[in-house]
Amino acid sequence: MNLTNELFTLIHTRDGYRHIGLDLSYKFHVNRENRAIFVCFQGSNGLRDWKNNLLAVPSRAAEPYRGCGWKVHGGFAGVWRSGNDAVIREARELWEKYSRSRPLPGGEHGAYQVVFCGFSHGAALAQLAAEDCGSRFGGVYDCVCFGSPKLAWGTRALTHLQRSIRLTNWINRADLITALPFRALGYRHVREDFVNVRRIPLLSSLRVFKHHQVYDRKEIYP
Repeated sequence: MNLTNELFTLIHTRDGYRHIGLDLSYKFHVNRENRAIFVCFQGSNGLRDWKNNLLAVPSRAAEPYRGCGWKVHGGFAGVWRSGNDAVIREARELWEKYSRSRPLPGGEHGAYQVVFCGFSHGAALAQLAAEDCGSRFGGVYDCVCFGSPKLAWGTRALTHLQRSIRLTNWINRADLITALPFRALGYRHVREDFVNVRRIPLLSSLRVFKHHQVYDRKEIYP
């Protein structure tokens, strides 16, 4: 699977999502060819998601199940905490199933790679999920995001997330969603990987939906 537009299409396709907790929406996709398990998080889907998107109050990401001194967007942290144990448990069970039961040529067994991914609202959740999984089981997990709003609040959170996840964060500079919450409030992207989309001052800002849905175009990726 191409980890750009094809992955975005997989995430953006609404089929197969489970909805738990505070509308934490996720699904799994097993790619046998690449020996990868994709844990996908859906973009905003309903009024509750948008309420959480607007809850830009810094919050400890992982309380109360483990101590941490770094803070992130409170709305996203609340959604993740509402179902994180279930998502991580299911991802771990799926990883164990495929890693142990699918032999490689020659009779060898090889572990599958777990990749967390998401679009928009779901992109912020994917980053929290990758960090959470690494904290529980060790290691640094891959995370691929599209059109993500800002997640980290302050230098401590930014530094921690940069070290604890291996992030690719695709951003269209004309996508206004990726500019939120505003930098003046203390929020930062953990990483920025820019797609090549033509911007027209003022006109681009009036086409919010168009620029937020552009990530399915193969030609925009470097």
